[in-house]
Amino acid sequence: MAVVPVLIEDWQYECCGDPFKIGDRVTWQLCYFNDRPEFLSPPDQMRLSLGVDAIPDGPGAHLSSGELHVLWPDPSTKDGLAEIVGVLHEERHSTPAVPATTGFVRRIRQMSVQHRNDPGTPTWHRVPGTETFTELWESEAISPTPAQREAGRWGVGMLVDLEVSLR
Repeated sequence: MAVVPVLIEDWQYECCGDPFKIGDRVTWQLCYFNDRPEFLSPPDQMRLSLGVDAIPDGPGAHLSSGELHVLWPDPSTKDGLAEIVGVLHEERHSTPAVPATTGFVRRIRQMSVQHRNDPGTPTWHRVPGTETFTELWESEAISPTPAQREAGRWGVGMLVDLEVSLR
């Protein structure tokens, strides 16, 4: 058994997420985005070696080990083994033929991050290394207060420790 970090972004959960709590058995579609290193500081990132298989008639790859199945939309390889670093993402909107992963929720943390605004634009960017966490017993979407928005700090989602069986 292994514990992997899974980020459930607020917009995904608010749109169509199902409630869960610590100890629950859940089944999720997971993705790995190697172009998003800013989501977590190194202490909270995972490092895994997973098998890689091409997805027939698709641009991505299927990462797997035991019960863990992950879509890799922009793979650097489509066969053999790959070492991935970072966080997995629960995805409900664009997952092709990759099996879902079933595991047990071992920890839930609401994650907030400092954001900076590009002057003169409505665009905000996450500031790497500014994550703070609030422990939760069960899932919930937390909307930022006006003061938090003004200060540029708000939640981005829940970081869930998911226990899965690896071979």
